[in-house]
Amino acid sequence: MFTASQSSRSSHPPVARICLFACLLLALFWCAPFAALAEPAWKASLGVGQEYSDNTGEEKNGKDDFITSVRPSLAYSREGARLLFESAYSGDYRFYAKGTEDQEFNHNLNVHALLDAWNDFLFLDLTDTYRLVNEDRTQGDVLEDDSAQDVVQQNTFTFSPYITPRFGERGQAKIGYAFSNIWYDEDDKDLKNIHRGFVDADYELTDRASLLSGYSYTQELSEDETLHRHIAYLGGRLAYSESGSVFLKAGPQHTRYQERDSSATSIYWDAGLDHDFGPVQLNLTSGVSFEDDPDTGQTYERRHGTLRLTKAWERTTASVSASLEDYEENSGVEEGNAESIRRTVLGLNLSHEFSSRLTGTMGLSHDFEDSDDNTKRWQANLGLNYALSEKLSLSTWYRFKDSRSDDEDEEFRVNRVGVQLTYAF
Repeated sequence: MFTASQSSRSSHPPVARICLFACLLLALFWCAPFAALAEPAWKASLGVGQEYSDNTGEEKNGKDDFITSVRPSLAYSREGARLLFESAYSGDYRFYAKGTEDQEFNHNLNVHALLDAWNDFLFLDLTDTYRLVNEDRTQGDVLEDDSAQDVVQQNTFTFSPYITPRFGERGQAKIGYAFSNIWYDEDDKDLKNIHRGFVDADYELTDRASLLSGYSYTQELSEDETLHRHIAYLGGRLAYSESGSVFLKAGPQHTRYQERDSSATSIYWDAGLDHDFGPVQLNLTSGVSFEDDPDTGQTYERRHGTLRLTKAWERTTASVSASLEDYEENSGVEEGNAESIRRTVLGLNLSHEFSSRLTGTMGLSHDFEDSDDNTKRWQANLGLNYALSEKLSLSTWYRFKDSRSDDEDEEFRVNRVGVQLTYAF
């Protein structure tokens, strides 16, 4: 379930890590027999599809092929007075009739368990995410149902105990520790362990306004580097009306690279705005995050901002978005010439309900990467989904991708058309 063993680009992850994950899950259930769990909820489906692609390798002058896919999915959730457990799995097996690519078996797993260990004061939080990611992190997240090229399976495991003391009627804090482990299903990708201690405080000034503050210390350990990062912030949260709210956290962050004996200081921030105009909803987010790059093993400092407008009619929902991402690679910081890559993405999505059984979707995005190759990508998709019965559905799609860059050998174009039958148990 955790491995892509049938793909030529994959290898088995260490068994010890899987055992550790399973033991921690069992420990959560073992120490919570008093949790008064509610009835579990199961969801399962199985999809079988056929697709034609005129460029399976996503390369210049690529070859065409017919792709058979089998896509199982299973979700399970259980919630009680003191324990929450949620999990969702989906698999994607692909067989290429002409052998243009090796057969693939990719997985997507999300697990979350939260235990109230002691009287709404001590909590144990566990998450595990196993998913496909781009080998080049600056290309963003892997799009759903995209072709699996230049991607790798990544597992991120995090275990965090924390306490939530209160200070009077208005003050509350979250104090804890988090251990994270990142590994990939390819042996040449670096393993990374992350230790993080944190304090976050929230003080209610009024029913609508709160002051926020916090501090965190992170130690990141990999084969080639050890870094120490300190972040401190102040901020606030305000519900300025019944239809709108805003929050902001900002402060300094300092990172020291132990092996290179160098350091860097910059501004950290995390901000968001939500407003409901009635016919249109506005969402604005911006911030700084730290992303692991599978290809180089480095940690990118990612500065990002996204604007999204959504409008819903009786049968149609439309959204437009614009995002800007700036990735700075830490590897060059000691020379003062760290590589910076900027990405701009514009997107449009439509969904229309033609009838109670038939739904159509459309998506269009333009992605421009300001780097050495100055890559420009267009992606478009059209889809129809028809409910044959309460449990059986038929979907069909067309997907288009066009990639242009200063390096002509890296340019390609892909057309894909497919159909899938899905049964929900």
